[in-house]
Amino acid sequence: MAKFCSTFLMAGLMLAGTALAAALDVDRSVRPGDDFYAYANGDWLRTTRLPEGVAKIDTSAMLRAENARRVRGLIDDAVAATARGAVRPDVRKIADYYITRRDTVAIEAKGLAPLSGDLAAIAAIADRRALAGWLGRNVRLDDGGNQQTESLFGVWIHQGFHDPSRYAAHLVQGGLGLAANDYLDSGTAATAHRADYRARIAAVLTLAGFDQPDTRAARVLDLETAIARTHASRADTDDVFKTDNSWRRADFAARAPGIDWVGYFAAAGLDAAQSFVVWQPGAVIGVARLVATQPLDAWKDYLAFHLIDHYAAVLPRAVRGTDAPDAIDATGAVFGDAIGRLYVERYFPLRAKAAATIMVDTIRTAFRAQLVKATWMASATRTKAMAKLAALRIGLGYPDRWVDYTALSVVRGDAFGNLRRAEAFAYAHELAKLRRPVDPNEWPAGLHPQLVAAILDLSPNTMEFAVGLFQPPYFDADGDAAANYGSAGAGLAHEISHSFDEVGNIYDAQGRLGLWVTKDDLARARAAAAPLASQLDACVAAPGLTARGNQVLVESVADLRGLAAAYDAYHLSLRGKPDRVVNGLTGDQRFFVAFAQRWRRLQTDDALRAQIEHDNHAPPRCRSNLVRNMDAWARAFGVKPGDALYTAPAARVRAW
Repeated sequence: MAKFCSTFLMAGLMLAGTALAAALDVDRSVRPGDDFYAYANGDWLRTTRLPEGVAKIDTSAMLRAENARRVRGLIDDAVAATARGAVRPDVRKIADYYITRRDTVAIEAKGLAPLSGDLAAIAAIADRRALAGWLGRNVRLDDGGNQQTESLFGVWIHQGFHDPSRYAAHLVQGGLGLAANDYLDSGTAATAHRADYRARIAAVLTLAGFDQPDTRAARVLDLETAIARTHASRADTDDVFKTDNSWRRADFAARAPGIDWVGYFAAAGLDAAQSFVVWQPGAVIGVARLVATQPLDAWKDYLAFHLIDHYAAVLPRAVRGTDAPDAIDATGAVFGDAIGRLYVERYFPLRAKAAATIMVDTIRTAFRAQLVKATWMASATRTKAMAKLAALRIGLGYPDRWVDYTALSVVRGDAFGNLRRAEAFAYAHELAKLRRPVDPNEWPAGLHPQLVAAILDLSPNTMEFAVGLFQPPYFDADGDAAANYGSAGAGLAHEISHSFDEVGNIYDAQGRLGLWVTKDDLARARAAAAPLASQLDACVAAPGLTARGNQVLVESVADLRGLAAAYDAYHLSLRGKPDRVVNGLTGDQRFFVAFAQRWRRLQTDDALRAQIEHDNHAPPRCRSNLVRNMDAWARAFGVKPGDALYTAPAARVRAW
């Protein structure tokens, strides 16, 4: 996997127009045993229209739009409350940051003056030691394995691969303005990307008053092309065993000569880091050589352009263009935790978290029983799996401790300074981890409560689900248990299942890297899952388009395992009592309809074709129709031989 901190967006029930209301209406003109996706979603698919210029819409996108509206309201309320008088310091900072960021008149008036000192400092770089210091002072945070980090190397502070008690500094490749392949590919698209990028470099340098901007732009592009040649491929970066490279501080000078590493690390504030995880050693070695050999003037042009480009959002429109984040998004990026706290206070009452916690505990219990029945696991493997499930920490909604913004100074009217201080604050917040043991209850930076997102973090062994996933239509604390378990519950159980498949079986209960299943276990697991690939190969996503079974197999097995565990958990939640009938649907029927409605999506043929070609998740119809492998689904809807989705009991894929 590309990084062992991976984001998974769960899809939920439908949004009726703009209302956040889960719908359990079904298309009764379709027999559930013939096409369960159409049965659950037919009316919605017929009545929903794609907006002009939009390739696809689904529940996640609609809920994200609603959450964005809520966040805008919270920020507007912060501004109004600040104007009225006394407010919490973090609320005042939100207001001041937002007001300043949206004041484009003031930003235009200042021009590039806020950068004058830095541009002069770059121009004054006279030797390679000074260059190393500047590169170190401008290190950017990275989230692990990201090949597009802005600085030459990105830094991610996270648990190491082998010592779960200590944080390590992860060093990853970066420093490019385009995707690495765009520099090296001779195709038409890549050639056009290079031409556009070179023109942008020249335009930015022209605005900054540099002479010979075209010559300088060519020099920058040549340097970045040389950097791109040192980069590891996406496949190598996705192979965690190839990124598992432990270097001590002293190793850098010996293994990657060319950079004054002592000066670099001091300038980067990494004095407390004695050990590093070097994700792409070839890039570190190659870039160090370039620092030593490429013309100093090329490096200075490169640094000047990237400095201006990085701060374009708080510079005049001629520099920032039209793609810069608006003031709401920019404020959310800095004060995500503070805004998240306001979001929780308004939209996520304690009873909602209590109900979500009960659901999670029940799913864990059901999953424990699933592991007991997993036929592919040897006894010793099952013991390790049980230990991993017991150690798994699942965070719900929001962190135990909110970020303290006391040290972040926000000055009304200083948009550039506010952004720079915010970046320094975030960087210092991460570096502070190097001076303490790993916090087992740490909430991932960037997973703010208001997001419709979750993070499966295999090292350490944790999962965190933001508030955005524990609200209607995904989950309703006062709503229907069948729908909750069929929607949010199945999604959550899907993520748990990854702890025991090819995604997660290389990390143990404490998140240490190392395969803990045997070759025989893997062979049995793959044999059990193989029929599902064949079943998916035959799934028609749309006329003329079928799924690619092997490509989507891992995620589809997780869908099926999660669905089975969520179903068992739903029945545990009933405590032996029968569920009610709602809208003519029994509890089991509502559970499966909720699952199928999670995947409803309206998209163009091109978007569907692109998904089939590139995505490792099955197309919506195929994901929904995985229910054909569940005995309980066949019973609930009376599916019989002759129905299109009928699968003989012996042929149903159990996956475990």
